[in-house]
Amino acid sequence: MKRVAIIGAPNKPTAGAVLERVRKWLDGRAVVVYAGLSIDSSTTLHYNPELLVVLGGDGTLIAVVHGLGERQVPILGVNLGKLGYMAEFTPEALEREGDFLFANGLTFSRRLMLDVTLTRADGTELTSPAVNDCVLLAGMPFRMIELRLESDGDEVATVRGDGLVIATPSGSTAHNLSAGGPILEPTAAAFILTPLCPHALTFRPLVVDARRMVEVQLLAANEGTTVSIDGQRNWSLHVGDRLRVRRYAADFLLVRNPAYSIWSGLRRKLMWGAGPGQSAS
Repeated sequence: MKRVAIIGAPNKPTAGAVLERVRKWLDGRAVVVYAGLSIDSSTTLHYNPELLVVLGGDGTLIAVVHGLGERQVPILGVNLGKLGYMAEFTPEALEREGDFLFANGLTFSRRLMLDVTLTRADGTELTSPAVNDCVLLAGMPFRMIELRLESDGDEVATVRGDGLVIATPSGSTAHNLSAGGPILEPTAAAFILTPLCPHALTFRPLVVDARRMVEVQLLAANEGTTVSIDGQRNWSLHVGDRLRVRRYAADFLLVRNPAYSIWSGLRRKLMWGAGPGQSAS
């Protein structure tokens, strides 16, 4: 029987009841090695789970992935939030359709992450993985910032504007999409570079091979200029700082609902491709 850990967002009012519901459903199907209301997923690694069930929304799921670091475990997200784009199961869907988890070998999609390193002018370094994106934001007093963009040491462009989104394929449907960037298949091996309100209209989103290293140097910044990692970790940026982004050493492992394709998720949850007056299915 598979070793399963269950964790849930403690700030979700229904998390406790759903945790007990999922634990009861797993009885006889798997061995629950850990269950608790916490997003500190590093605790679960002591129990060597083969599957991690996460109760919450996409933000909870992302926080859990961060906590696992390079010891990624297949994750199944049970949505207790709003959209639930990655945490796509409901408690009802898990109970109705979840026996596939134990019928054969566990299947999941591998999704690359970003390895983000900030090197300050004084040599200090900060590092973090990113599931969706790292976003450079102009910040207060909201003057245009200037970024020198390089790839594997070669100059790509100087970007002037409100910032830059560096996104994974999983993150292509998040901030990147809102900023006008392209949608990528989530298992693609690429990064997306999407400018935020660029001063030059000729600067358009760029998709680069994930084997490359992307480097951004701050040429002009504001007092509030910041890089945000998945919207959960925020570092201040100053002139002379350098941001290096490459592929993370481990992939994010997401168990998807086989009842729906990735294209179905685009149609159902983002209304992608729906015409005027139509509802997506």
